[in-house]
Amino acid sequence: MRLNLPPLATEFSPLQAPVFMAEGSGNAHWLLHTPSGSLVWRQFGQAPGSDHSRETWLLQQLQIHPWVPRLIQSFPSGLLFEQVPGHHPDAPGLNPLQREGLLQLVMELWQQPCNLPALNYEDLLFDYWQKTGYASPVQPLLEQLNKAAARWPALTQLTHHDLHAGNLLLENNHWVLLDWEYAAPGNPWIDAAALDRWLTLSDTEKKQLEILLPELSLSDPWQEMADWLEGLDQLWQVTR
Repeated sequence: MRLNLPPLATEFSPLQAPVFMAEGSGNAHWLLHTPSGSLVWRQFGQAPGSDHSRETWLLQQLQIHPWVPRLIQSFPSGLLFEQVPGHHPDAPGLNPLQREGLLQLVMELWQQPCNLPALNYEDLLFDYWQKTGYASPVQPLLEQLNKAAARWPALTQLTHHDLHAGNLLLENNHWVLLDWEYAAPGNPWIDAAALDRWLTLSDTEKKQLEILLPELSLSDPWQEMADWLEGLDQLWQVTR
């Protein structure tokens, strides 16, 4: 992706050529060395299912929380942040305090008030399928995912929808959650299943999360939501 940096105020303008950092599923990131310090330019791409206007609004609303990156300025083409110190963590290397801190972060996220419309999973899945060119081989998977989501109650807890190590930074015991392009009110079990997939949660940790998780009419919600998330990932990969 080619750099498309909008005009910036002098204190935020790079003193040298921006340094390309990484390109995720749809967005590219550059490091800017500026008079105000190190900043990151997150340039919007077109990842399937993403919503950058919703991402921007949520980040603006959540700036009071230490687990949200500090937003300097928003533009139609991207977002300008303070650079966040830390590293993308490895699950086996996390100590109990760090694991607990991450669980607390996610539980706090789920409790944030948000008056945005809830994510319509049927529309999201159809959008993914549309981007495959209505590929017939993935239609059975699409129908399976839709059938499962139709059994969920109306759910409006703020959910990140893309929890994994690449979207987290850890500095000592401090966590920051990145990449909010899929975040919306919805089913927090998706975040819980993603955490379990990455951390292999203990029974105690699962019970801790279940305090805030809605009841689902499923015989084994942890396994069935893990299967749903795996299917969603498969569909998303096809859209790319």
